[in-house]
Amino acid sequence: MGLGRPLKRGRINILEIQLMRGLRRDPWLRRAPTSASASLTAACAVALIMAAGVARSEDAASATPGGPPQSSATVKKVLLSSTAMPAAPEAHAQFAGGPSTVAEIVVTAERRASTVQTTAASLSAVTGVDLQSRGITSMATLAQGTPGVSLKSEGPSQTEIEMRGMTSSGGNSATVGFYLDDVPLTGPANAQNGHVVIDPDLYDLSRVEILRGPQGTLFGSGSMGGTVRLITNQPDPTGYHASAESVLSGTDGGSFNHTDNFMVNTPLVEDKLALRIVGSENYTSGWIDRIVSNPFPLVSDNGSVRGDVQDAPIEAQYPGSNAYQLYGVRASLLWRPTPNLSITPSFFYETSKQQGPSAYDSVSATDSAPGGGMAHYEVFDIAEPLTDEIKIYSLNVNYAAPWADFTSSTAYWSRVSTQTEEASEAFNNPDTGVTNFANGVNSSGEGYYGPNGSGPEYGTETDPSNQFSEELRLASKGSGKLSWVAGLYYSHFQSTWTFNGTTPNFSAYTDLGSLLPGNTPSPATTPNWFDANEPTSLSNYAAYGNATYALTDAFKVAVGARVNLSDYRFSSCITGWGSALGEATPSCTGLIGLSNTSFNPKFTLSYTFGRDLMAYATVASGFRPGGGNALYPTTGLVWGAAFAKMNYTSGKFPSTYAPDSVWSYEIGEKARLLDRRLTINASIYYEDWSHIQLEAYPDDWALNINGNHATVYGGEVEIRAILGAGFDLQLSGGYVHESLDGGPHWDIPPLNTLPDVAPESGTAVLNYSRPLNDSFTFTAHVENTYTGQRYSLAFPYPNNAYGQYVTMAAYDLTNVRVGVKFRDVWTATLFVDNVFNKHAQLESLYTENLASAAFNAIVTNQLLTAGIDITCRY
Repeated sequence: MGLGRPLKRGRINILEIQLMRGLRRDPWLRRAPTSASASLTAACAVALIMAAGVARSEDAASATPGGPPQSSATVKKVLLSSTAMPAAPEAHAQFAGGPSTVAEIVVTAERRASTVQTTAASLSAVTGVDLQSRGITSMATLAQGTPGVSLKSEGPSQTEIEMRGMTSSGGNSATVGFYLDDVPLTGPANAQNGHVVIDPDLYDLSRVEILRGPQGTLFGSGSMGGTVRLITNQPDPTGYHASAESVLSGTDGGSFNHTDNFMVNTPLVEDKLALRIVGSENYTSGWIDRIVSNPFPLVSDNGSVRGDVQDAPIEAQYPGSNAYQLYGVRASLLWRPTPNLSITPSFFYETSKQQGPSAYDSVSATDSAPGGGMAHYEVFDIAEPLTDEIKIYSLNVNYAAPWADFTSSTAYWSRVSTQTEEASEAFNNPDTGVTNFANGVNSSGEGYYGPNGSGPEYGTETDPSNQFSEELRLASKGSGKLSWVAGLYYSHFQSTWTFNGTTPNFSAYTDLGSLLPGNTPSPATTPNWFDANEPTSLSNYAAYGNATYALTDAFKVAVGARVNLSDYRFSSCITGWGSALGEATPSCTGLIGLSNTSFNPKFTLSYTFGRDLMAYATVASGFRPGGGNALYPTTGLVWGAAFAKMNYTSGKFPSTYAPDSVWSYEIGEKARLLDRRLTINASIYYEDWSHIQLEAYPDDWALNINGNHATVYGGEVEIRAILGAGFDLQLSGGYVHESLDGGPHWDIPPLNTLPDVAPESGTAVLNYSRPLNDSFTFTAHVENTYTGQRYSLAFPYPNNAYGQYVTMAAYDLTNVRVGVKFRDVWTATLFVDNVFNKHAQLESLYTENLASAAFNAIVTNQLLTAGIDITCRY
């Protein structure tokens, strides 16, 4: 089975991939989006052929005079290296010139250039070269293997990053800042999938910096848990460079995948003007089956037990219902009119569409179910696509004065995300729905179907957002005792989140407004069950500074602070028969305005014990602004019990919630041992989180409140060692313990738990490299990541009215890569991701539509995927 035919679902044989034949014949590759794949793979195939010619020339030159030809010697070496890891003595000798120390990585985490080992902070940095060698193409994948980092993800471009237990489930602001170069990218304010950030392909990055702990001094109010920075490669006016990558693979339970990237850097005026363009295309086949059953079985036991969906008749089946397509382009122009002045305008565009969530129904996770257990069952044939589009414009101006570096960073971005959500089954459930009949059967004997049945239900969530930001920064130069950085910052964010829910068979439902005191229960008279419109804006004005003074050559003290003024505006208006006050009376808040001022100091002491050991201690604070809530009633059949459970005595739900803040205390060390062949970086911390913002769900409706506080403590360690003989090892691990005091109004059990925080996490990476001759190098890579058990929000019976945290099982994932590199011209790598085909439970999916009391939708990872990764460079 080659790529000349579609890959059979559920099986992979990577040794049968026939690249050129597949490019000519495979129907997947005939569609328009894959033309880039064909051309890139063909170009790399030409490079492979050219390299083979070079190899034959080298083998011929090394053949014994008068002896037999040696043209196949290089191929034999590659094959032998693939099956026998121990290297021959001569190979060891060839590798004597390999790296003898762990390489330093230059970072700008403190808004000035330093290295990981000389920066007194807990941070991880991964170079673009390392990202490519490990096969990491998304921020979500990298976050899974980074200590102290956790995430919630419903799929590509649907990832919410958290650090050190600082979950961002509550409030309108993220707890982790996310930057593309100097551009801050704020997540959506009110979207049901959270404060998700874009997930660009990581091709042609200089590095990724992950800073743990409050970073508010330099990076603002959205960084109380940490900051992630994607640093791109800048245009080079000194020379022409180009590269291309094509990744072809197949997924178990899915089909053919392809990723294509290219980079072109061209000088326009030597040493003064250069253009760099990066393009990406990614198609990932789905591995979730969407199955429509008819007749669909009804629930039982008051809605707590789902019917036997696995044995129900199948009306339609859609393999690969979570297939994903992405296109992206990044362009930067560097102009240096003088040696001291550089001007860099940049543009980034990315658009993606996923056919449906990467989630399966919890009751179908068995091998006997259609789709091998990875299936989602529906009453009616309604797809749930997700789309995302973002445009980023930025202009950086840098001027190097004799005494300081001046930077101006101007940026504007706009983003539109959409999501369709279906909940026909939940709307018929007697525990969650409001049909005019019990147990799914009315007087006419109708359940889901017919003119008197509950019928289909679906809704569309749309979240357009945009932000303008400007930062002016001045950083000192020189090597004196005092170094400093200071700046001014302004940003204006706005979004208008909307949701439009539809029930064509509306007469089967009860208008919620008719259940309020004094009203007579009556059927709905409109298909619009829930139409929401929530505009939000947030402006930030800030001034910051940080200074480091060397008391001695070894002992340094750093003091920093940020003053931030935030101006927040919010309103909510919800209509429809399922809104809080019913169809006749819109539930509207009017304009809610809040202003907050914060002062966030940071103190760091560091001591260098010689050139290879440093210890530091940091005290820092972080802050998030408050916000507003939608308007909910407090009495009646539906709302009375929900209001009473939350113990409010004011007669109403809170219309706003206050800011929250954190104080973090950290000590750490950075050590280089054994002639710098071994680095060990470790830190421990304690966090006191006051007035923590929490999201409650009275009657399944989101309500942000303030709890009392949370305490979080833990630690991280990162180890890298050059083992010799071509081997190097990377080990990292994190531990976090959290405890919540949610206060008298918090009601989601377990009451002392924060969601999405795994107590233990770790990663092990083993790399191997061995020269085969002067041109070819054999490489191998094995990586395992572990994530411990954690909690995720669900709505099971009998807690469907306000939610419950349920456990997600611990999991580990293993990836293997084996490849050959030809000089700096091309690299060809065979890989298997998720070698043991684990079906990890990433999180319990929650959407604006009604959650089910009978089952959970579980977001899962990509199943076993094998393929080839070809990269060419010029």
